Amino acid sequence: MLSFLMKHFKVILVVVILFILIPSLFGINNAGQRTLIQYPTGTLVVKFEPGIYMRLFGRITVYNDVITFDFDKSKSIGIASIDQKGIAVRYQDGGTGTIYGKARLSLPNDEPTMISAHKAFRSNQGIAHKLIKTVTEESMNLTAGLMTSEEAYTEKRGIFTEWSRDQLQNGKYKTELKQIVLSEESTGKRIIRNIPVISFSKQGLAFHLDSDLKTYGISVSGYQITDWDFERKTLNQISVKREATMAIITAKAQAEQAKQEAITAEEKGKAAVIKAKFEKEVEKQRAVTDAEKKKEVAIISASQKVEVATQGRLEAEQKKLAAVEYKQEQIYRGKGDSEYKKLVMSADGALAQKLEAWITVNRHYADAMSKQKWVPEIQMGGNGSGKSNSANDLLSLFLAKTAKDISLNMKVPNK
Repeated sequence: MLSFLMKHFKVILVVVILFILIPSLFGINNAGQRTLIQYPTGTLVVKFEPGIYMRLFGRITVYNDVITFDFDKSKSIGIASIDQKGIAVRYQDGGTGTIYGKARLSLPNDEPTMISAHKAFRSNQGIAHKLIKTVTEESMNLTAGLMTSEEAYTEKRGIFTEWSRDQLQNGKYKTELKQIVLSEESTGKRIIRNIPVISFSKQGLAFHLDSDLKTYGISVSGYQITDWDFERKTLNQISVKREATMAIITAKAQAEQAKQEAITAEEKGKAAVIKAKFEKEVEKQRAVTDAEKKKEVAIISASQKVEVATQGRLEAEQKKLAAVEYKQEQIYRGKGDSEYKKLVMSADGALAQKLEAWITVNRHYADAMSKQKWVPEIQMGGNGSGKSNSANDLLSLFLAKTAKDISLNMKVPNK
């Protein structure tokens, strides 16, 4: 073994020397980090990309690409550059509290700015604690000074997050004092106070002072506020005021409800009146419609009756005219018949009528005489052989009378 070592002593010596020298000659930059090399000549170089670089006995300083500041309530998961429980702040009204959240800040990506930051703070922890932590806590307190603890508790939490991030990224706000008049709750006296407010340009943009983070090319890549804590006195004051406010709100709400109920009742009454009015109006309209309908029916019926009466009158007039015409016709016909008969009678001496009368009378006489008993059943006195017969005499008498009445001349005229 000893002979082997002696035989290969030179080789082993070279290997040992190389083993010792290689870390001083070469280095490896890990992902998520950048390495600053200060060569023996004093030259500073920054290796941003992961991989092997030439160290050449230079002094190296490793920085994280992103520095995390965890000021949350719970312990940070993973490794944070700064890990503390909250940031203490004081508000405009003197109340104190604690802000909880997280911030992520990216280091510059150009070599000159990174070398400048290295010269100022010398290490990753130096940038984290001496620059980022200080600027973040200052932006929190400056933002708290622009509002009261009650405003931060109630209505300006979103504004607090916006203003604190803006000041962290772009620099502190330029402020000016503004006088406000307050009233003490205990005495009621008016107090004039000067409070800081943000100075804005004519375009409505806030004025910023120089930003240390901008100076060293550090940008905010992530920022959030997760919770707020306030001192007990502030919480009690807010609670009392909130209860009073809630009581006022409740009273106002009840008054408004009562007012609304009164308005509702009034509106319901109006609605009922209007409804009743419209119902009556509907009834009236219905009655008017029915009356108009009956009127129209009556008018139509009367018109029909008038038309019927007119028609009847026209028919009566027509009948009257027809009767007059009929009368005239009968008169003319009677006159014609009379003239005709007169002419006939004048022509033959009314022979036909006389004969018809003579025949009719004689027929009736014959019928009457046929029913009589001309031969007596009992004859008192006489010898039964008279010279005259009473039946024949009576018959002859009637025949003579008829002939006389009708002036019948049984003789046939010569002409």
